Amino acid sequence: MKSFTDASDQKGLRMTPNRRTAASLAFAMACLTMVAITPVARAQLSPSGAELITNGPQTNPGDRPDTGSATQNVRDSGRYDALVGSNPNFRAVREHKECGPIDDAKMHADCLATFHK
Repeated sequence: MKSFTDASDQKGLRMTPNRRTAASLAFAMACLTMVAITPVARAQLSPSGAELITNGPQTNPGDRPDTGSATQNVRDSGRYDALVGSNPNFRAVREHKECGPIDDAKMHADCLATFHK
């Protein structure tokens, strides 16, 4: 069985120490280049390539307690209850929106019952 160097000697492709060093350096540079250009996993890039930086959780205006008062909440709740009781179209839309996605028959019936108190 011939070794690798024997086979390369027959073809006239003997690798000299200088070529071996150059090949090793070229391979090392290629590996380092790949590591350098691979994007960091934790950075979020936008389609334009700019890094997206956020300042923490985002809230909606209704999420903060200072946007309304308890009194306003009670008033709004009373208006909602009055609409559900007096407007059949409004009640039907709310029943469909709130109870429609419920698949369990008992839970669906319980949900609909809350509109007919």
